[in-house]
Amino acid sequence: MLEKIRKIILNHYFLSFALPALIMLFYFYYRKMAPFGNSSILTVDLGQQYVDMFSGMRETILHQPNQLFYSFAKNFGGEMFSEWSYYLFSPLNLLLLFFNQANLPSGILFLTVVRFGLAGLSMQYLLVRRNFTGKEMGLLISSSYALSGWFVANQVNLLWQDQIILLPLIIYAAIKLINEQKYLPFVLIFAFSIIDNFYIAYMIGIFLPMFAIWQISRYYSKFLNQSLIFLRFLSSMLLSVLISSVVLIPTAFQLIQGKGQDTIASIDWGFIQKPYLVILKLIPGSFNFSQMKTGLANIFVPFIIIIGLITYFSIKQEKISTKISSGLIIALYSLSFVWQPLNILFHMMQYPVWYPYRYSFIFSFFILLLAAIGLEKSKHANFPSFVLSLLLIAVISSVAVFFNKKINFVNSQQVRLFIFLSVSALLVYMVRSYMKHDVWAYFLLLIGLTSSALNAYISTNNFSYLTNSEYQRTVKALQQSTSDLSKKGFYRVGQTFSRTRGDAFATGYNGGMHFSSTVDKTTPELFGAFGQVANDYYTSYSFGTVLTDAIFDMKYFISPVYGGSNAAGSPKAMANSYRPDLTNYRLLQSRNQVMTIKNKNALPIIFPTSSKVLKSKIIPENPILTSNSLWEGITGTKNLVQSNVPFSYSTENIKTLISLNGQTAQKINSGQDAVINISFKPNTNGSYYLTLPVSFANNATWITVNGETIPQYANRENVVALNVANHDKNLQITIGIHLNYSELFLNDLELYSINDSKLAKSANKVQKTGIKNLKFNQTSFTGEVDVKKNQKILMTTIPAAPGWKIKIDGKNTPVKTIDNYFIGAKIKQGRHKVQIYYQEPYLGVASAITLISILLVTLIEINKRKKFFTISKILKNNKK
Repeated sequence: MLEKIRKIILNHYFLSFALPALIMLFYFYYRKMAPFGNSSILTVDLGQQYVDMFSGMRETILHQPNQLFYSFAKNFGGEMFSEWSYYLFSPLNLLLLFFNQANLPSGILFLTVVRFGLAGLSMQYLLVRRNFTGKEMGLLISSSYALSGWFVANQVNLLWQDQIILLPLIIYAAIKLINEQKYLPFVLIFAFSIIDNFYIAYMIGIFLPMFAIWQISRYYSKFLNQSLIFLRFLSSMLLSVLISSVVLIPTAFQLIQGKGQDTIASIDWGFIQKPYLVILKLIPGSFNFSQMKTGLANIFVPFIIIIGLITYFSIKQEKISTKISSGLIIALYSLSFVWQPLNILFHMMQYPVWYPYRYSFIFSFFILLLAAIGLEKSKHANFPSFVLSLLLIAVISSVAVFFNKKINFVNSQQVRLFIFLSVSALLVYMVRSYMKHDVWAYFLLLIGLTSSALNAYISTNNFSYLTNSEYQRTVKALQQSTSDLSKKGFYRVGQTFSRTRGDAFATGYNGGMHFSSTVDKTTPELFGAFGQVANDYYTSYSFGTVLTDAIFDMKYFISPVYGGSNAAGSPKAMANSYRPDLTNYRLLQSRNQVMTIKNKNALPIIFPTSSKVLKSKIIPENPILTSNSLWEGITGTKNLVQSNVPFSYSTENIKTLISLNGQTAQKINSGQDAVINISFKPNTNGSYYLTLPVSFANNATWITVNGETIPQYANRENVVALNVANHDKNLQITIGIHLNYSELFLNDLELYSINDSKLAKSANKVQKTGIKNLKFNQTSFTGEVDVKKNQKILMTTIPAAPGWKIKIDGKNTPVKTIDNYFIGAKIKQGRHKVQIYYQEPYLGVASAITLISILLVTLIEINKRKKFFTISKILKNNKK
């Protein structure tokens, strides 16, 4: 038994998995990340976005499978299939089903460790099975690949990591196709890669024809053979694309609705990086927060790999033509790291937001492959390689020292470490002739692992991580405050605090916020028009009014209790919205730092209304009047909103202002606080709102109401309405606008009041005529409406989007867009059965293409095997 265990442990495939996996596991243990301590693996996008995606994935698979296509936990409702194809289609994510929402950080840690291990294993499989290296040398290359600079820098981006695992397997299958004309493994695994994550698969797809040319030049000499094999290779790639159509086509359509519209029309043809700085990324630990945002390509590999790469170009076993193609591929990728047109091409014609050079793992893979050949096939140390390597060490060190004050990702200690490790690698390289090959390879492995481990340690130490208790504190508050909400009827839940903008999707309720790279263009416009936080990537219902609460069916609110704890992750510490008007609503419960409130004015999701709603208007940069216009169209209520409520203002430490609109406030003394005080006395107990211009956003101001600093979303791109008073008749209200900078442009500062009692009466009338006997899931609503004589429109607050269909009494009805952003339909007087449902656009056509392609591949394979068996039979008979 012990002997079997020893054999397993010493097996090179096991080691290729275990070495990188254990190095990262030991590091996470050292940092006391959950489950080993109170820290967590959550940082930057992993903590702000992806962990919520994984929690939402669990909710979808276990409880709401319809969310695969559409979810009302995304914004006010949003398409999900493209989001799954970008973030969640990795089968490895299923491991997270064994971890509940509160313990997801532990699950993500183990999943990350597994992926590091699988990257090493897949590379070892390619190297050994295709005879690039022996088992011992393979461990150096595979561990260097798994712990490469790209993977360490992108350990938070779990959505891309499968591709670094799949790339060696794709290349293995590509070689099988080129050398043996066996196309099926390649077609299937590349199709799987596209389905797993189309974005990074696109980058691999650009590399594959270049690799094919390289491999063909190694294996074939005649141009005709080379051409035929290359065409067959391209045909196989096309088959993979066709098989993956079921994901590609619907996703492409949705991207056209959003990010696809941002595809670059004109390209900057200039250089974006200094070429001489890129080589500094070969220094261990040359990655930090600033590099994550707008840094250089993460191409770190141990320096022994660079020595092997240089050696590759000196060995005689490789053809000159192959070396030329190798050099051209390296040159092309190197150029892309500094020249914008190639960089954009490799990023699917999009500027990457954070995490630049997302394709650099392909460059690392290719130089590792060449280094493997160079180190394996060289029988002794090559003196020119020694000289060039020594010269490169000197150049890298000199550049690092010379530019030390201009860069922040390399320090003198790292340079000394680089010199020590590189020279050590060079010395071991030079004694090649005096050692057995396997012993030499193990020495190189030791140096390579040390370099990779130190790079991972230094780079990852540059980041701070969310504590596990902080994460769990907010998650548990959200779960407890929403778990007892009514299971009947459709409604949305608002919140005045949030851990992230993905709370609703993560916790499983219909909300009003989201964070994703697949937001369509209409959604930010909808949120902006009604005075909410939005941009191309996220939305947040953080500046609601009693009017928008009613319109968007915000039936419940969760909010920090008064006087709650300020501990990190507590609801009060995570507050981002100031809503005194919530006192209009009924308190349902208050426990564990959170209170749950019910809004009796929330309109139903579907209701009949007057055709006057078609005349409602979006009033630019005025969310209050935009909401009022829609409300008047729905209910016929007039004089609900009072505009231009009078107020007075005074200033402190600000130069004289003529007015608060169209003026620039300037500090007198830049070192002291400067404030504009807006004062008024409400003459009713209604809700009062002050509109704030975009110039107040992005930390340009901080705001107080009667001396209390209020929470607010810092980053926004639209005019919003801040609730400043409620039930404060005849009381003095003073809003202090404090300048964070020397100047502040003033515009759109207007005060409004809303008649709460009139709002409640008109809301009650609409509620009575709302849809009855409603049955719904995330993609379908069925019920009955009783339409009165003056009601000619079926209105919903479902955001307008391709894919929504409406049937009235079983008959298809044309879908109308109401008030620019909502779906509806014409309807006649009487009692009607209504069905509103969502179908993923082009999914049917895409599925048909996938099925036909699979059938075609199957027929080709059957025909191929028939020919093989026929030929085998003939040969057998001839032998007889």
